[in-house]
Amino acid sequence: MRLCSRLQIEDNLLLITLDEPIGTEQRAALAQAVDQLVDEHRPTGLVFILGPAAGTAAAVSVILRTYRHWAKIGIPMAVATPPAAVRYLIRANQPALPVHTDTDAALSAVRALVRQQAGIARARAVTAVTTGMEGTAGTTVTEHRAAGQRA
Repeated sequence: MRLCSRLQIEDNLLLITLDEPIGTEQRAALAQAVDQLVDEHRPTGLVFILGPAAGTAAAVSVILRTYRHWAKIGIPMAVATPPAAVRYLIRANQPALPVHTDTDAALSAVRALVRQQAGIARARAVTAVTTGMEGTAGTTVTEHRAAGQRA
C-alpha cells in the first residue's frame, strides 16, 4: 500500500495528497516519509491534501506532528480537507494550523505565510551605515537600517 497518493512541487511548495485511509500501524512510516520528503526537497511551505476517506485519526496525528516539527524550523503549512469533522479535529488540536475545505485556499494560505516570513526576514536584516555626519564631540553617527532601506 502506498502511503501518499500524490506528491508534487508547485512554486517550491510540497503538496502531499492522501486519498486512502491510513491506520495506526502506518502512522510512523508516513511521518518518516514526510520528514524525508521535506529533507530532500527543502520546500518553502507544505500542504497536506486529505481526500474524504483519508481523514483518519492516524493521518491527523501525522499532520499535527509534522506541523509541530517543521513549524519550529520555519516551514509554513496548511491542510485542505472537505470533511468538517476532520477540519474540526485538526483545529481543536492545533488552532494555529490553517485548515481549509479546498486546495486552492490552503495553497493561498501557505503562500501568504511564506511571503510574510520573507518580509520579516528582510526587515530583520539590519546593516550599519555611516552617514558621514558628525555628532557631538566629533563622534561619527552610525544609523542602523533594514536591508534595502534608503536614507
